[in-house]
Parts: sequence; structure tokens; C-alpha cells
Amino acid sequence: MSAPLPLLLAAAYLLPGLLFGAAFFWRGHAVITPDARGASFGVRLLWTPAAIALWPLLAVKWSRNKK
Repeated sequence: MSAPLPLLLAAAYLLPGLLFGAAFFWRGHAVITPDARGASFGVRLLWTPAAIALWPLLAVKWSRNKK
């Protein structure tokens, strides 16, 4: 028995989001918003679930802000 289509679609969206969330936690927050360079570990941890959920939008912003 295979997984239902909505579950497969959710997994296909969230798995890249988890990878992006980890990268955003370590480096991306400072690239997208330079004022966030001094953000503490706790603040970056709070931003991570939103980065996972909104990864396509943030990936576009990140790619545009690279110098």
C-alpha cells in the first residue's frame, strides 16, 4: 500500500525545506537581512520553522542578495 498523494506532496515540499532551514539557520539569515548578523542562537532557532515553511520565497530572496 502506498502513501496518499497529499502526504507525498507534503513530504516533497518539506524535505527540501528542512535542508534549507538548516542552511538558513547557519548563514542565510545574515545574507537576507544584514541587520540580523548579530542574532543570537535562540532567535535564529525561532526563525527556523518559518524558514522551513517559506523556503521557496526565502530561497529566491537569498539568491538575489548574494554578492
